Amino acid sequence: MDSFIERTKRRLRDELLDAAYDAIVAGGYDGLRMAEVGRRTGVSRQTVYNEFGDKWGVLQAVAARETERFLLDVNSALAEHTDPIDGLRAAVERALTLASDNPLVKAALGAPGSDQASQLLTTRGQQVLELSHQRLDEHVREHWPEVPAEDATTCMDVALRVVLSHIVNPGAAPAVVADQVARVLGPFLNTVDNSLSSRRQ
Repeated sequence: MDSFIERTKRRLRDELLDAAYDAIVAGGYDGLRMAEVGRRTGVSRQTVYNEFGDKWGVLQAVAARETERFLLDVNSALAEHTDPIDGLRAAVERALTLASDNPLVKAALGAPGSDQASQLLTTRGQQVLELSHQRLDEHVREHWPEVPAEDATTCMDVALRVVLSHIVNPGAAPAVVADQVARVLGPFLNTVDNSLSSRRQ
C-alpha cells in the first residue's frame, strides 16, 4: 500500500499535469509557463522544475499521460473483435477519430510553438512511440493469441507509424485509412493464421 507521502506526491504531480495541459491547450507550447503552472497548483516555480526538469519535460509528461488515456480507448476497440484484421481496422479508425478531436493534439500541431510541440509526434517522438508499442504489444498478445508475438508486433509497428503520419498530416477519413491499413496488413495476418492452421492439422 502506498504511503501518505507517495499519495501526496502523486496527487501533486497530477495537479501539475492538469495545469500544464490547460496551459498548452489554451496557448500552445509558447503559452506554457512554469511559473503559471506552479501558480495554478499553489506551489513555487522551482517545485515545477524539480518535478519535470524543464519546459520540455513538462510537455513530455503531459503527452505521456494523454497517450496512456488515448491507448485505453484504442485497446478497447481492439478488444471488441476476435478477428485480428477486424480489430486492427477498428483500432486504427478509433485512433484517428480520437486524435482529430483531441485538444492537446490540436494545440501541438496548430497553436503557437507548434514547431516545437509537434516534434513529440515526429523527430522527437520516440517516447510516444515506445509507450504506444508497449501498451499495444501487451494488448494484442492477449487478444491475438494465435498470432506469433513477433508478427503481432510488426503489424502494430506498421499501423502505429501510419496512424502517427496521418495525425500529423491528415489525409483521408479515419474509416478510409483504417480500411487501407487492414487491406495491406490483412494478407499478412491471414498468412500467419493459415500457417498455424496447417500446422495443427
